Amino acid sequence: MAKLLNHDFDGIQEYDNPIPTWLGALFVITIVFGIGYAIYYPSLPNYHGVSGWSAQNQYDKQMEVEEARYAPLRAEAERKALEALAALSDDEGTVKAGREVFTQYCSPCHGMNAEGKVGPNLTDEEWLYGSEPKDILTSIREGRPKGMPSWKSQLDEDQVKSVAVYVLSLRQTQEEGK
Repeated sequence: MAKLLNHDFDGIQEYDNPIPTWLGALFVITIVFGIGYAIYYPSLPNYHGVSGWSAQNQYDKQMEVEEARYAPLRAEAERKALEALAALSDDEGTVKAGREVFTQYCSPCHGMNAEGKVGPNLTDEEWLYGSEPKDILTSIREGRPKGMPSWKSQLDEDQVKSVAVYVLSLRQTQEEGK
């Protein structure tokens, strides 16, 4: 039996019982584990740990795996979107809507007939950033350096596509001598 300590408080007496051995061992094991963990993994600023593991490296590796996994799906989706855009080129309503948007937003720089003013000529064969549908969509959505603003915040996606269809219809329509 444990020894009764020689003090009391409000009539309450206390025994001097040691903690159970298993609890003391668990406490020591926890401390040893914590020190080992702090050495093996990055645990302090500017300390990268013995393992060299980092959450950023793990994220980058996982992103590479996912990029490889989804790249074919993205390419297929882009191909289908471009095919759909090319199919819209035959739709007179879409071309007309694109011309209206072009006249309102694009003609101040590219001219009423896309002949080029401040912005480049869109009726010739020489294009600064490519004349493929995806290049045209990127130019409209994101803009280009040296003067082409991004229109994604002013135009909805249907307007962007209709302008792209209209611009596609203008390719190589420049009159001789101009």
